[in-house]
Amino acid sequence: MQTKLPSIVYQSLCLLTGLLISYESMALKADADQPMQIEADKVILKEKQGISRYLGHVTISQGSRKIIGDSITIFASNEKVDKVIIEGKPASFSQLNDDQEIIEASSHKMTFHAQTEIMVLEINAILQQKDNIFRSEKIIYNTAKDIMTAGDKDSTDPERVKITILPQKDSNTPQ
Repeated sequence: MQTKLPSIVYQSLCLLTGLLISYESMALKADADQPMQIEADKVILKEKQGISRYLGHVTISQGSRKIIGDSITIFASNEKVDKVIIEGKPASFSQLNDDQEIIEASSHKMTFHAQTEIMVLEINAILQQKDNIFRSEKIIYNTAKDIMTAGDKDSTDPERVKITILPQKDSNTPQ
């Protein structure tokens, strides 16, 4: 017997797929063809409100992609996902791109705005691409345009943006 999923569950799964696929420009292309696995201690579905929550040791994986958090909340309206909030101490995201380079992000709170494809990392935010590391209390990453902004000049927090860029290795230099 086949059970029909409640629409909020279906929307949540579609959003998670969309969230993972939105990183397609930097993602391993084969990941999109892999099955998605979701694990959590508890799931709360509020279909009428368009909210689904995954609580306790939440792990979402698809191919090389992995999202880990203490909780993931998905907000949807008109059968479309509006935003996803991933929280943890820290919450994290990682995946490989087609060059087999790992891309990683972590922070205490990650908010993905589906309509604009913008990911906001807040509180101890770290984004690492290749060997370059960006650290700030706030990082805003436009996944569609591949634009990253770090820091918050309006913040009263004296923490500054910190960037580590490793020199490129010369292919003629012995290692």
